[in-house]
Amino acid sequence: GSDREQSLDAIGRLVDDGVAIAIKYAIVRDDPRKDAMLDGLLKRVDRRRVISGMGERPAVVHLRDFALGGMTTGSGCIAPSLCSAFLMACADRNWTTAESLRAEFMPLEDVRDAWGPARVLHHASELAGIAPSGPIPPFVSPLSAEQLTELAPVARGLREFRLSAQLSAR
Repeated sequence: GSDREQSLDAIGRLVDDGVAIAIKYAIVRDDPRKDAMLDGLLKRVDRRRVISGMGERPAVVHLRDFALGGMTTGSGCIAPSLCSAFLMACADRNWTTAESLRAEFMPLEDVRDAWGPARVLHHASELAGIAPSGPIPPFVSPLSAEQLTELAPVARGLREFRLSAQLSAR
């Protein structure tokens, strides 16, 4: 609704009543460190039940500064080992390594933000050599040939990234 406090109260009641067991928090902010909505949510819901829901971009801030219970990823489908290492660095509170690993996701995250997260990930999975992704779902437009040409090295680069140098810093 239009009343933020009433909305947050309703979310808190849904969790308290067991209707919802967790909240995926996915409101884009220019600066994720300044987020009155998230602050208000955490006054009503145990932070372990709130998951950072926008991938790697705000995840370090959400896990470090707000101590959220976890995160979601799309780009982690392209580089699952890198995503696991990123999450482990966050769990270990090794924020320097976490930031370094997070940076590896940003080229794909930038493209996803620009062209649409689902359709970019759909094409990136195939372009990275993971698996044929088949036709794009109805009501979603495919990327253009020019976009696919631009996306291919980004997807392959993330898929081929090797963790050894990054993890030796741990």
